[in-house]
Amino acid sequence: MSEPAELRRQPRVLARAEHSVSRASISPNAIKVLYRLHRAGFLACLVGGAVRDLLLGRKPKDFDIGTNARPQQVRQLFRNARVIGRRFRLVMVRFSDEVVEVATFRRSPEPPEIEDGETTDVLAATPEADEFGTPEEDAWRRDFTVNGLFYNIADFSVIDHVGGLEDLRAGVIRTIGAPRLRFAEDPVRMMRAVEYGARLGFRLEDDLSDAIAEMHGEIRRAAPARIAYELVESLKGGQALPIFRGLEGSNLLEHSVPEAHRAASGGGDALLWRLLGTADERVRGGEKLSEETLLGLLFLPSVLDALMREGEKAPAPGEVERDVRDRVDAAALRLALSNYRSHLLRSSFLLLSRLLSPPRSAKFVLRTVKHEAFPVAWQIAHLLGAAAPRYRPQLGPWEQAVARVRAGLAPEVAPARPEGEKRGKHRRRRRGGARRRAGAAGAAGSAS
Repeated sequence: MSEPAELRRQPRVLARAEHSVSRASISPNAIKVLYRLHRAGFLACLVGGAVRDLLLGRKPKDFDIGTNARPQQVRQLFRNARVIGRRFRLVMVRFSDEVVEVATFRRSPEPPEIEDGETTDVLAATPEADEFGTPEEDAWRRDFTVNGLFYNIADFSVIDHVGGLEDLRAGVIRTIGAPRLRFAEDPVRMMRAVEYGARLGFRLEDDLSDAIAEMHGEIRRAAPARIAYELVESLKGGQALPIFRGLEGSNLLEHSVPEAHRAASGGGDALLWRLLGTADERVRGGEKLSEETLLGLLFLPSVLDALMREGEKAPAPGEVERDVRDRVDAAALRLALSNYRSHLLRSSFLLLSRLLSPPRSAKFVLRTVKHEAFPVAWQIAHLLGAAAPRYRPQLGPWEQAVARVRAGLAPEVAPARPEGEKRGKHRRRRRGGARRRAGAAGAAGSAS
């Protein structure tokens, strides 16, 4: 990106007395990293969404730090750090309960391509050195104005190079630079704009909304793994319902998760919206829902068509397994899901088909509960029962059986009987009885 003319203007700086950001609200680990960089003679700032959330009185989910120190210099200051990234290197400072990400200020508008677990020689020359920039350049290469704010640990000031303070006060999501250009650089920014608007309760700036309306199909150019990451992030945090309603209203859901788009066509009372609303209530209440559980909700209405066919004879188990596998594998390929995550989703849906029928035996219950995908299937089943009461009676027998297993007791399962069959003892036929009876009759004939 060429240097914008706005870089020549003076940034707006709020002194400590003019803003509400307090060190007491910042992670102690992040404070430790900020101060060590500062005492080593480097500029160190809290950057991005953490500053935005602190100014809004919200709790940030993570604390990212920007500095003019190069990755090798940061690494030498922290023994508990490693450098990752193939193209633009970041330093991950690891603590027992948190990872603080430290990035050198840069001028490139492109998102960094990070390979988890990738390390590098901290003393090697850095080929991306020409991408390092000033704090002003780093602010202007970010996506939205409300994410372009810095908190300087040197004097506790908030620095605004991009007009983020005004948009934060007005409740507006606005791109830094022309929205069509920024979305062409990275189409995933369209999803982020909708997410931030829904999560913060902000409106999308008019030019930004128009750009999404024109360019929503461009989201298909984005890397599948990045789309999947944004979907999972949108599902977490207890605000999935407004976010995915926004994605549907912006025509982005149709191109990213067509299964969810078809499920949303049922209107405001569609099962998809009830599932997401129920999940949001659970998350806000403190319940830990796995990422696979949340991701599975997007595909559950489609999978239920395979598990519960209205007005038709129940499909054979092999047919159900093939149908579920085809549906999940198609989505996994489109979103570049890992083999293990795809396996958990497939298996949890197949286990759900068991949970929607009475347990057959105690051994069947134990085998189901011990399956590695059972926690995901169990969470999905409970969310389904809460969102659609018609499924609750079917889950009742499993509730009792699973409760006994978790208490260390053998599950008590009433054997399933065909309708109209009378209760009574069934005498097991002894093997070889016909031969013994024939032999006894022959012996009696000989004696006579």
